[in-house]
Amino acid sequence: MIKQHILTLLATLFFTQAGIAQSTGTFTDSRDGQTYKTFSFKNALTGTTVTWMAQNLNYKVQGSYAYDDKESNRKKFGLLYTWEAAKKACPKDWHLATDNEWSMLVTKFGGMDKAGEALKSISGWAEDGNGTNSSGFNALPAGIRRNNLYEVMGVMGFWWSATPRGKEGKAWGWDMSYAKPLKTKVFRFDAYVSYEVSVRCVRD
Repeated sequence: MIKQHILTLLATLFFTQAGIAQSTGTFTDSRDGQTYKTFSFKNALTGTTVTWMAQNLNYKVQGSYAYDDKESNRKKFGLLYTWEAAKKACPKDWHLATDNEWSMLVTKFGGMDKAGEALKSISGWAEDGNGTNSSGFNALPAGIRRNNLYEVMGVMGFWWSATPRGKEGKAWGWDMSYAKPLKTKVFRFDAYVSYEVSVRCVRD
């Protein structure tokens, strides 16, 4: 009975902590003066602090695009990047999140079936497909650009990882959807590196 109580208490503590960002802050990109919100949490395996940008990257490089080619979309949603552009776009002392870092983030906030609720913003998703943003990640549905067409802003968000798929011309990414049966889920996908999607940077 005591053992069961202890296990229940530990589980409660784990899931309570999993839904809370440990700390928040800001970072100013010296290249263009833009300031990004950040959030940090402990890596349970190593005890080190992991810091992510809490906004999509918005630094213009070759291979980056504003949704619908409208500069007005950049302030809220950031830019969409090809994979090669994404790997080069993060500021000094930051890097494009790896597939492993994405996996750790998703696991931290409930796993692939539940993390979407904690990671998604509290507004901006179609048909009330919003989340709680209890993580501080503030995922927005910035859509995708592929084959020179812009698609699904407000409906889905896609993010590159720095990890190649293992097949020529593809890399791993992660995505979330507004759809109510899927609104709490996070998906891992492979995409052609020519597609353009959002970028989140992690501090080195």
